[in-house]
Amino acid sequence: MDINLESRNLRRRHQQYPVSGWSREPVEHNVDPPVRIRTLGRFTIGVRTHPLAQTFEHHQKPFELLQMLIALGGRGVHSETLAASLWPDADGDKAQNAYDVTLHRLRRLFELKEVLLLHDHRLTLNSRLVWVDAWAFERTINHSERLLARSDDLTALGQLSRYSERLLNFYQGAFLEREAVRPWMLSLRERLRSKLLRHILDVGLVREKRNEWAQAIRLYQKGLEIEPVGETLYQRLILCYRDTGKLAEALSIFHQCRKQLTEQLQIQPSARTFALYQSLRVRPTAS
Repeated sequence: MDINLESRNLRRRHQQYPVSGWSREPVEHNVDPPVRIRTLGRFTIGVRTHPLAQTFEHHQKPFELLQMLIALGGRGVHSETLAASLWPDADGDKAQNAYDVTLHRLRRLFELKEVLLLHDHRLTLNSRLVWVDAWAFERTINHSERLLARSDDLTALGQLSRYSERLLNFYQGAFLEREAVRPWMLSLRERLRSKLLRHILDVGLVREKRNEWAQAIRLYQKGLEIEPVGETLYQRLILCYRDTGKLAEALSIFHQCRKQLTEQLQIQPSARTFALYQSLRVRPTAS
């Protein structure tokens, strides 16, 4: 794991940011929080300048505590929940003591106590000081869903295009995909993945409706990079190629779909996919 911890004179810098919990604004504000955490794909932490040569092996539990806090929403997570999950084999007092020590170590790594706020035994990651890619991703995708309802508006469509690009840039991999699998990370991992795939299909359909075939095809191909056995994505690609007269490409997509489903899931494509395949066979090949 690559942990790139940098620090700047945070005790002076943090006064620019009021203390608060997780912001629910749909788009990013024009501020630059001193701590930036990436969780989609490779896990990294960035604080400004003075990189600290910390390794995950020496700080496994503090970083695991941070990861779990992010996975559980980052706001008002009870210490008992965190302690019981991180030390499941310890009794209550021992787990709580281990949690207290680990939280202290994590705070020392950031060199700024206000990054982690503790009130009434509930822990919050201060979003005025910390930017997390997973949370920015989810805010952006939630806002995009509202724009989809206004996709006939050219202004909304332009915003939707920008948000789609931002989402694809954010999503460098599944949530904490390079970490050992823990039960507490799976819910957020699947939610973000499912939201992105739904977004790709929804925006792809808008592009198809506007006959913007190249944009739709690109989106569906991106979706298959995330979900190689996404049969609906294959179906949309077949339709895009078929309706633009590119039957050879459409046939290739069908065979790719069949291969992936057979090898990965040991199943055959659905009746709908086979029907699309048959529709290709009865059409003359484009010259």
